[in-house]
Amino acid sequence: MSRGAFPVRLPVVIRFPETAARQDSWGRLEKLSGSDALLDTRTELRAGDRLFLDFDLAAERFEGVAGEVRHAELDSDRYCRAEIRFTDEVLKRRLGAALLDLLSR
Repeated sequence: MSRGAFPVRLPVVIRFPETAARQDSWGRLEKLSGSDALLDTRTELRAGDRLFLDFDLAAERFEGVAGEVRHAELDSDRYCRAEIRFTDEVLKRRLGAALLDLLSR
């Protein structure tokens, strides 16, 4: 998780590549930066999993934000906490700009 991550509580839809043959799910972003995020979900994730996230940040919609799970662990309630690294450079810049705009308000 990057040092510049901001605490958030954003609902998120989690989608997987078609080749993964996994059902869409939901979760909540707990921390967010332009390059990575901390995600809580009931869906079990593993390091190396690829996924796409859909969420709203301020008045802006982010769809298909590509990421890869860097680290994931289950807690005692079987919730998965996963560190996600974003992999799409264009969306990373857009997300970073949206975060800066939100923080400057």
